[in-house]
Amino acid sequence: MCIGSEKTKVACIHDEDKFRALGQVLEKTGFYDILERKWKDSGKKKEDFLIAVKPNFMMTYNKIDESTYTDCQLVEYLLNKLHDRGYTRLALVESRNTYGLYFEKREVEEVAKYVGYQGKNYRICDLTQEMEEFDYGGPFGRHYVGRTWRDADFRISFAKNKTHSFSYYTLALKNIYGTLPLENKLLEYHKKREFDWPTIESLKHFPVHYGLIDAFISADGPMGVISDVRPNLTKTLIGGEKIVAVDWVGAQKMGLNPLKSRFMKIGVREFGSPEGKIDLIGDDTPYHPWKNVHPFLTDILALAEEWWVLSHSFMATFIFAEDYFPRKAMSIVFRFFRWLILPILPLFFRTEHRLRKSRRRP
Repeated sequence: MCIGSEKTKVACIHDEDKFRALGQVLEKTGFYDILERKWKDSGKKKEDFLIAVKPNFMMTYNKIDESTYTDCQLVEYLLNKLHDRGYTRLALVESRNTYGLYFEKREVEEVAKYVGYQGKNYRICDLTQEMEEFDYGGPFGRHYVGRTWRDADFRISFAKNKTHSFSYYTLALKNIYGTLPLENKLLEYHKKREFDWPTIESLKHFPVHYGLIDAFISADGPMGVISDVRPNLTKTLIGGEKIVAVDWVGAQKMGLNPLKSRFMKIGVREFGSPEGKIDLIGDDTPYHPWKNVHPFLTDILALAEEWWVLSHSFMATFIFAEDYFPRKAMSIVFRFFRWLILPILPLFFRTEHRLRKSRRRP
C-alpha cells in the first residue's frame, strides 16, 4: 500500500445508480486484476484465499440514518461478485466500540444483522471476540489483533464518507481504527494511546490492499461521525489500490487539504505522499453543499479526549440509540443529566418522528 514513483489510479464516480457506480470504480481501477495477482502470488487455492472486508457500521444508532454506516447492499454486492469469481472464503469484519458500554446488543454480529447484513456466502467476524496478542514492536509493543484480520490474504477497507470531529474526516485510513479490538476505545485508544498512530501501526503490519469510500449518502458537519439529521445525497463512490491516495481524493472532494487529518499526516510519513501521483478517473469537483468541522472544535476535542471522565460522561448522557439497543443501567447522576438533554436530542439524531424530513440534495 506504499506510494511508489508511478502514478496510482483512483476512480471517483458520480452516478444515480449506486451499484453501477461501484461497478465502474472496480472496473476502472483494475480491482479484479489486483486481486488475481495477489491470489496467484499467495500460491493458495482460491477456496483457501481469505478476503476480509472492513466496512463501517458500529457507529450505527438508528438504521434510518443511512449516513452513519457503509451501505450493506453495496458491501454485499462486492462480496457476491467475489464469490461468483470463485473466492469463497470471505469475511466481513468489525470490532466492538464504546457504544457497548452504554447499550445492549452491541456485539458485531447483532449490529450487522440490524443494518441488514444477511451473512450469505460470507462470515461475520467480531474482531473483539477473536482478539489474540500480537507484538507490534516499537511504541505500540504487545497489543491485540483480531484473528481473521490478521490471517487475511487480501484486505479491503470499505469506508463511509463522513466528517470527523477529531480528525476532520473519516475515510479508508480511519476506518481501520475499527479493527483495533478493544471495546472501550475512548479509554484504550483516545486516552491511553491516542487513536491515530496505533491505526497506522496496524496498517504497517496488516496492510490494506484496496480501499473504497461509500459516498452515495454522506454525513457532514461537526457531528458527521456520529449522526446527520439531514444527510447529503452525494451519489459518489471512490476507490483505488492505495488507500492513502483514495483518502487524498476523498478529502479534496470535501474541499479540505488532506493533510489536515492526523491520520493522513502519519500515513504520508509512513507510506509516502500521493500528491502529484494520482491518476484520477472521474469527477473531482467538491461536494456542494458541504459543511466541514471547524478547527476550533477539533482543537477542543484534542484536549478533551485526555480527560476520560469528561468524554465518558458526555457519551453516557448524550449519545442516542433507538429502542432496538436498550440502554444499560445508569447512575442517578447520569439519569438526571440525560433527562435534561432529552428534549434536544432530535436536533442531533435521526429519531422516528424525523422520518419525513427530506435529505439535503446537492
